[in-house]
Amino acid sequence: MLPIPILDDQRFEEIAAEARSMIPRLAPDWTDFNHHDPGITFLELFAFLKESQQYHLDQIGPRNLQKYLKLLGMARQHRTPARVGAVVSGGQGTLPAGTRLMAGEIPFETLRAEDLSRGRLTGGFAWDGKGRSAFSAGTEAAAGKVRLEVFGREPVPGAAWYLRFDRPWSRSVPLRLHLWMKQDWPVRRNGAEEGVTPLVRLSWEALGRAGWQRAAVLEDETCGLLFSGDVALDMPADPCPAEKAAEEDRTFLKDGFWLRVRLEEGEYDVPPVVVGLSDELVPAVQRETMAACARLSPEERTAVDGSLLARTGDCTLFQRREDGFWYAGEVGREDGPEGVRFSLPEGGEKLLLTWRRDFPRRLGEGNGFPNQRYQLAQRGQIYRSFQLLAAEPDGGAWSLWERVEDFDASSPEDRHYVLDEETGTVTFGDCIHGLAPEGEILIAAQAVTLGPGGNVKAGRIQGVHPEDLALLGLRGEDLRVWNPHDAAGGRERESLEEGFQRCRRLLRRTDRAVTYEDYERLVRKTPGLMISNCKAVPVTRLPRQDGSLEENCVTVVVEPYSLRQERTLSPAYRENILRYLEGRRMLGTKVALLAPAYVGITVYAEILSQPHYVDARERIQAAVADFFQKGWEFGAPVRYSTLYGIIDTLDCVQGIESLTIDAQGKGITRGTNGDVILPYNALAVLKHASYQVRPAE
Repeated sequence: MLPIPILDDQRFEEIAAEARSMIPRLAPDWTDFNHHDPGITFLELFAFLKESQQYHLDQIGPRNLQKYLKLLGMARQHRTPARVGAVVSGGQGTLPAGTRLMAGEIPFETLRAEDLSRGRLTGGFAWDGKGRSAFSAGTEAAAGKVRLEVFGREPVPGAAWYLRFDRPWSRSVPLRLHLWMKQDWPVRRNGAEEGVTPLVRLSWEALGRAGWQRAAVLEDETCGLLFSGDVALDMPADPCPAEKAAEEDRTFLKDGFWLRVRLEEGEYDVPPVVVGLSDELVPAVQRETMAACARLSPEERTAVDGSLLARTGDCTLFQRREDGFWYAGEVGREDGPEGVRFSLPEGGEKLLLTWRRDFPRRLGEGNGFPNQRYQLAQRGQIYRSFQLLAAEPDGGAWSLWERVEDFDASSPEDRHYVLDEETGTVTFGDCIHGLAPEGEILIAAQAVTLGPGGNVKAGRIQGVHPEDLALLGLRGEDLRVWNPHDAAGGRERESLEEGFQRCRRLLRRTDRAVTYEDYERLVRKTPGLMISNCKAVPVTRLPRQDGSLEENCVTVVVEPYSLRQERTLSPAYRENILRYLEGRRMLGTKVALLAPAYVGITVYAEILSQPHYVDARERIQAAVADFFQKGWEFGAPVRYSTLYGIIDTLDCVQGIESLTIDAQGKGITRGTNGDVILPYNALAVLKHASYQVRPAE
């Protein structure tokens, strides 16, 4: 670590004394060193100035820390709004995206449209190929108070989960199901990332007049029922009630409209367990959007916006011409059931701006002078949702300005600005670093949030904003709105101290595989998987037939978590692990995966128990079983002395007359003291235990 120099290393008295000691050499005629001497007065004044300069040179202020963080390749995280899922039921019509759901005075905007007139999920059952397990939907299910193994305890291809709806599903919006899946297994499942291969292949099907018809999966946040999240389905257009379906379906299903998810192929590590579900959960975010800006390609001639802001706000179009500037254009507007359809002119990239009608969209008038600063009317800006348009001096042309963290890399021609979300100010450049605007400045997009103030508790959201109800023509008493779970994720902008702490954590994190320990750590972190145990095998343990070593190959033995006693690597597990390691291994290094080999252990023992213990056999069985179930390291021997000590130290045991350990498996050797030596990729499993227990006399 580099030493940190101390610049403020002298006090006033030391500086003044050092200066006085130099007087005889520099000015021999100066003989009066008392305080009343004017020369001494000046000397002490400059000593004071030097001490002040040294003090400030030795300080590291917020701006310095901000630059240091930037040099490390990091930036402070911005203010984040809270998110929540709200159940909206009752009423008729469509609740568009952007509708404000209220938790007292705190607004939450819905992120998608909700058809209030569609059929609702009432329940269903799970079919494991042998029997049914019924469930009911509603308040209890939305609150996460159910437990349903959707494909049974041991899922096999052909198992299915059936869901019943009281009426046909909507044709205007996709059907969305929000599922809460059990996650509290003894081994935690790693979070999912884009590109994770699902462990199984599922088929979502709806009962139609022609039988079961496949529904297109538009989105699956659950990754094949592994995680909690949404499943969005594009449903077939001809739903059929069960009473009008084919005879084989009528005998299997009751009345209503049915959807099923069927396990086609693959293998789960643990059975998927639903602990809560809802088809009425609408995702919402704690914010208020005053202006929105959509950037459209030159090829687009129409655009559909179903948000409440587009339905009720003012819209303006800007079109980009060959000179690179934007010019105001005309846009056709037509209201429809799916939202507002905009007719766009030909050619050029387009900006479609939408404002709330009561929003003051004009930020100010640029005067061309450096360091212009403007105060926003609202506080709590969402950083990435803010955009500005400014008029050019020659008139008619507009430019889209770019938001930057600072002006360090800005040239005199760059149209940059800095948004301070904490104070709500917009600052422009000094004409050397960043251009200064000279014309009207428009707010193209803006949204505000309360940050951590939006982390409301469950049940706090209780209705729709009265203004939105009036605009949509809905009655509040017909709607039931509530949030079954707490809102979460809202926070203020990251402080500098928090930014440096996060930077230290990231710098300490290893994301490349060099050593055997690196490979083991990365395998355990493979997204979407549950890794119970893994071990990189030294290359010296795996010689070729001719005795040479394959030094560029790393072999890892992997044991996935499963409810089965003997766990194997499925093809999906292998694919995910190898893909995750592919971009992290060293060039020229190959990776091979091995499934664990299980060695069956049989224990025979003759034991003398204490006379007053009537449950000695059960105690011995539990202690030995616990010894083998605690988790075994690959290749670790079963030591005779360890097992002997576990039994002998029990309170119920007076002595051991004989103890025998037998093993069944490939590559096993025996030690001279009775130890069972396992191969490098083997794990010991207790197959059978026989105890002859008799009370001591």
